[in-house]
Amino acid sequence: MTDPGLRPDQVREMRSMLVSATQSEPAAARPRAAARLRAAARPRAAWRIGWGAAAVGALAAVVGVVNVVAPHGRPAAPTVEASAMLRGAAEATSDPTLADGQFLKLATSASYLALTTVDGRVETTIGYLESQLREVYLPADSAARPVAQTTYVAPTVFFGDGAQEFAAREWNGQSSTSVASAAQPVSAPDDATRPVEDQSAMPRDPAALLQYLVDYRYQAGTSDENVFAHVVDLLRSGNVKSDLRAALYRALALMPAVVVTDEQATLDGRVGTAIGLHGDVGDTRQEIIIDPASGEYIGVRLVTVDGFGEIPPGTALEATAVSATVVNSVPR
Repeated sequence: MTDPGLRPDQVREMRSMLVSATQSEPAAARPRAAARLRAAARPRAAWRIGWGAAAVGALAAVVGVVNVVAPHGRPAAPTVEASAMLRGAAEATSDPTLADGQFLKLATSASYLALTTVDGRVETTIGYLESQLREVYLPADSAARPVAQTTYVAPTVFFGDGAQEFAAREWNGQSSTSVASAAQPVSAPDDATRPVEDQSAMPRDPAALLQYLVDYRYQAGTSDENVFAHVVDLLRSGNVKSDLRAALYRALALMPAVVVTDEQATLDGRVGTAIGLHGDVGDTRQEIIIDPASGEYIGVRLVTVDGFGEIPPGTALEATAVSATVVNSVPR
């Protein structure tokens, strides 16, 4: 078989498993800073940057950024380069082959920036990067349940004097891994993921798919931002089949605003080409990273271009990397 055939309910369950690696708590629990401040004895707490327009909008109030744009005055590569790369990636992309008894292991590595807050004000003088690894095992037998495992990683990247001490007080990760078996399915809050779309009904013709994405109002923002955010979340889910993945690449290639932002982008130890949207203002950019040789989707990152406070230029404020491998067993 070429891949596990997933029913919509299985896709929904799998996305619920994956979401904890990209959103550490449901949207209903935000804003984190306010909740943490109310519980803190001393008015210093952690404020974590999360994905989505609302989260980036909150960050904008702190450092004056605009979501999903390349900054003015820093020319990106011509659109023709992005289009050529995306079309080549579309030709190369493929799905792993599973034999009976095997599993498709989707590993989602996520990191995000935690900053300090004092008296309700977010500061940029002290911060650190938190990360976790979420692994979902999809069985070749579509009737079987997925298995998930989460590993919490202690912070190793710090910004500003006192950041290590701050991380030691605030980091609430677990030292050991947690495993959910078929007998202990993982669940997530209903609002932790967007509605699961019927991918089989999405057009494979690039122009028709682009029009579908334009018509689908995914979030607040311009049409280009909506399309880009929609594609980001589809790819980040890890369950997009190669034919739809190729169509998404070709649809992005039709967008004049899509440009190459980094030809040698490194994410989770892998190197690919980053693409983003060209814009006139803003100090951050959201990027999709693809291996142009294999067509493999590597991940997505939100990068600060100029830096702010103790955060240096080029820092990934948020990053999610996804890899897919075939394995013969699952954790017990």
